Parts: sequence; C-alpha cells; structure tokens
Amino acid sequence: MRPPSWTQPTRMSAIVNALIAGRHQRLLRGALWGGIFAALLAIGYGFIVWQVRSHLRGDQHAELGRISAIRTNAVTALQMLQRDATAAPCSADFLAQMQRVAFLPDGLNEFLYAPGGRVECSTSQPKFDPPVPLAPPDIATAKPDDPSWRMDRDLGPLGRFGTIGTIAQLGSFAVAIPPYTRYENESPWLHKELVARGADGKVWSIAGDHGLYGRLAAKLHRSLATRLTTIAASACDGQSHYCVASEADLFGWARDWITILTSTVVLAGLFAWICANNTLAWLNRHWSFEARFQRGLNPQSILVAYQPIIALGSDEVVGVEVLARWLDVDGTIVAPHRFIDIVARSGRTAEFTQLVADRAFAELSTQVPRDVPLEVNFNVFACDFDSVRLLRIFAKFLDEPRRFHPAVELVENHAIDFEEAQCTIEALAAAGVKTYIDDFGTGYSSIERVARLAVHGVKLDRSFAMSPPDSVMGRMLVQVIEMIRTSGRLIVVEGVETLARLNLLRATGMVDCVQGYVVARPLGIDELVTFLSRGRAAWAAHPAAA
Repeated sequence: MRPPSWTQPTRMSAIVNALIAGRHQRLLRGALWGGIFAALLAIGYGFIVWQVRSHLRGDQHAELGRISAIRTNAVTALQMLQRDATAAPCSADFLAQMQRVAFLPDGLNEFLYAPGGRVECSTSQPKFDPPVPLAPPDIATAKPDDPSWRMDRDLGPLGRFGTIGTIAQLGSFAVAIPPYTRYENESPWLHKELVARGADGKVWSIAGDHGLYGRLAAKLHRSLATRLTTIAASACDGQSHYCVASEADLFGWARDWITILTSTVVLAGLFAWICANNTLAWLNRHWSFEARFQRGLNPQSILVAYQPIIALGSDEVVGVEVLARWLDVDGTIVAPHRFIDIVARSGRTAEFTQLVADRAFAELSTQVPRDVPLEVNFNVFACDFDSVRLLRIFAKFLDEPRRFHPAVELVENHAIDFEEAQCTIEALAAAGVKTYIDDFGTGYSSIERVARLAVHGVKLDRSFAMSPPDSVMGRMLVQVIEMIRTSGRLIVVEGVETLARLNLLRATGMVDCVQGYVVARPLGIDELVTFLSRGRAAWAAHPAAA
C-alpha cells in the first residue's frame, strides 16, 4: 500500500510507461522508423522541389535571355539605321546603307523604311508602289529610344508570304522579326510558355504551351494533390517585356530518375531502420531504471517510511527505523533493493544518506509531538562510516537532543578495519549517536564484530526471527540471543511477523526490542503520528498480534 502522505502518480505516467515498458518496444521501434522514414522522405521531397525549382529558374533565365537578346539586337539595329542611313530614302545608296545593317550576324535581315507607318521600301524590296500601310502598333511607347511593336502580323504584304512575325519600329525605320525559333524544352515533364506583354497587360504567346501563362497568372484554385505534384513559377525580364510561365510535373520528373529514386528510397528505409534502432537503444539507456534514478535523485524524489520499534519491557514505541523509498518519474514508489547497489556504484552514498536524513527530519520535526522522544535509526553505507561525515549528515537531529536520538545501523558486506571502526563508534557515541550492527547472522555481521566493537546494540536479522522452529536457524535462535546477551549489547529483533514468535522472544527475557509486521508495517508520517498517539493499542490490535 502507498502511504497517503506520499506523492501520487502524475499524468505523465502513461507517457513514461510507454518509454520504459518492454511490451512497447516493438511498437515504439516501428513508430520511430516510420517517423524517421517519413522525415527522410519529406527532406528528399524538399530537395527534389528545390532541384526542380532551380532548374525552372535556370531555364526561365536562359529563355528570357534569348528573347531579350533578339529585342536588344532589333533596337540596336534600328538605332544604327537612324544614325547611318543618311542617303535619299529608298535610293540605291540608302538601300545599300540598310543592307550593311542587314548583314550583321544578329539574325535580322528584313529592314523597312516606313515613315508614318507606311512601308516605302525594304532590304528585300527596293520600292513598294503604293506604300504598304502598317496597322497601328500593339505596343506603343512615348520614349524616343524605345520602339513600338506590332505583334503577330502577316508579313505577306512585305514579301514574306506565309510568315507571321513581329514588326518593331523606331522613327521611320522598322524591322520584321521572324517567328521565334530559339525556344528550347527538352524535358517532357516541363511545360512552359514564352509571352510578350503590353503595358495594358495584354499578352501575346510567342512559343510553348499556349494558355499556360494565363492560367498561372489567373491563380486558379489548385487541389492539394496538384500543388504537391506540380511546381509552377513565372518570371519576367527586367522591363516585363517578356515573361516565361513554367509548370513541372514531379511524377514525370520522377520517371526520368526512377532508378536513382528507387535506390534512394530503399537506402532511406534502411537508414531509418538503423536510426530507429540506435534511437531506441538511446531511449532505453536514457529511460533505464539506473539512468532515471541517477537523474532523479533529489530531495523531491526521496520518500521515507518509518517502522516502529517497541521495547518488550514496556510495550512502548521507543524508536523508528527510517526506510528510504524513491519516487520514479512515472509516480511509482521504488523499494530500496532496486537502487541501493546503484547508489553504492555511483559513489553517491553520502549524498543519498543526507537526502534521507533531511527528509526524515523535515517530517518528524514538524509532525511528531515535541513531547514524544524517539530514537531515529538510519542505515548507513560502510564507506560512509566516518564520524565527521556522519555527524554532519545528522547535525539537525543532534541539534534537538531532547526530541531525537539518532542511531546508525551498520551493514557490512566487506571486512572492516576494527581499530578505525572502533574510533568512529566512540566519536559518534560521544556526540550522542548510537551504533548498531545490522542484519546480524548474515554476511560479515558475525559474533566477532559484536565482541570487538563497542556498539550500542545488535539487530538480529529476519532470517533468525522468523525461521521455522524445526529448522537449523530456528533451533539456533535462542543460542544466538544468549551469545549476544553475553557481550552486554542491546538486542533488537527485526522482521517479527507473528504473535507466537513475539511471545517466544519475550519469553527468553533477553530481547530488548522488536520491530516487524506484528507491530506495524512501514508507515508514512501521518500514519506514524496516529500510531504514536494510540500507544500500545495501535499495535496490540494488529491482526498479527491478535
């Protein structure tokens, strides 16, 4: 049972249990693999999108560069004609001057002399009689150095039968620009359209997938699936004369790279599996009991229980043994047999004992009535059996000698230096701290220690206290008690669970004190206060004692 004064489990219990429970390992591994694999796929998808967008930007830049070069060449040629064609219009010299410009390696060779928008002659036609009128320009400008443009015009009247082209005019000179032939698109998964734009927003398709620019410019609603599987982008030149609209089909792109993509997905799955196993191993280490204990050993996680000790001569409670517990992160209260070895291995024994002593003092000093003196027994590690260290740990109890009498119970699992131990016992006794040899009859706790060390008392182990009467240890019980009594030490028998065994111990006349379930199980501080207030009636009515 959990004493009511102890902290209850937190709402984090379910989460922590999911991390530390062995039955969840397969599910957790699968979830980790799925999460990591999904993250890798998302990263891969993002990389593909970045690659395709980069390709689109590069392709658009190249396309705009090619069409802009034609425009620049046209403007440059018209400016040269204005400067160099100085002979009489449509004369032989004039036509020769126009031919020199037409011979430039820019792909433009059909130049027109068209004052007022009426073509009088050209590089291919010495004279038009009557002059050929040009319709009003589609794109007009007030800038003197910027030509006007007539888009998608039939060049048949100018001698270019069956040809649709663009006419750029600057002043009295014009140039017929043939259909755009430098459009490039070698990717079946890429759709694009090159357009020219007027100042009023009107658009003329030059090359590519007709209508794509208008569809993307209209920003029509696209489903989530479409947005995830296609990438659309538009770009214009610096003056917004020309624009390119592009739309990439990621499925089509993937088909071109299917072998590499398949290998990458398989490798991503294997990598995710390795990462999932490594992550799970780290989680298991991080959330292992020892790791949780090491991280969580603090004043808030230490709990204590108190097992009353009664004097057989008076049946009164004369002391309590302080028993440490640890509150796990999931709210579970952990018994000491699970963490004592961890404390010893980690070298945190003194820290642990200090935490236990501080917790016990905080509870006992505030809850137990001031007129109830108690001997307060603590188990200490052999490595901490040093008077200076122990007196520092129990200083708070020593500051209230009328209320509390601290005692240490020494459990030895290694051989000890008797001279050093004796010096420590004497120093502790001088300061008011009693020393008991704990768990007598097990391990290194032998009659030699009782005889050679001036301890205050000996605590007889439960293996003697509750051994069946017909067992070897049961038959030795009285003889062991007699040996200890001969040494003059006070005798405390632990683990007494039945009234019959209590009466047997009482009948020897040699046992001073007992503790065990016949008196009370370990109690929380509130239960202890109630137990003390009831006196002998609290334990005499216990079922084990009935």
